[in-house]
Amino acid sequence: MAYFYRTRKKCYIKNEAKEEKFFAVPVTKGTLGMEEIAKEISSKSIAKESAILAVLKELSIIMKNKLGDGYNLKLDGIGTFGVAITSLGFDKEENITPRRVKFSKMTYRADRDLVDVLQDMKFVKEPPAPKGAIGKRIKRKQK
Repeated sequence: MAYFYRTRKKCYIKNEAKEEKFFAVPVTKGTLGMEEIAKEISSKSIAKESAILAVLKELSIIMKNKLGDGYNLKLDGIGTFGVAITSLGFDKEENITPRRVKFSKMTYRADRDLVDVLQDMKFVKEPPAPKGAIGKRIKRKQK
């Protein structure tokens, strides 16, 4: 398994001085949706793509319902999903009411085996584009 990266110059301010350094950034091959995942699983099992897709869609619904009910969800080989909440700080406990509690973010703790596989991953610098190739332009915010 090889993961491609490219280098990017990033500017930041450190001790009131502007610094420019080069960093490795990932090159993503794309995003796989449920249909692509179902097709991949079906090619490696006896289950039909439509059955796998139905299971993945049901998993999505169950995740929404169970996370909303306060459960964490552990998927062996993948990891554990949960919910983080937040509120402002108050001097008295009774001041924290349900209206003052908000969803903060989704939490995810990767399965140990998955982390081990990713830690053994090899990295390869992305080859330069062929001469004359037209690449994607990165849109930058105008100040």
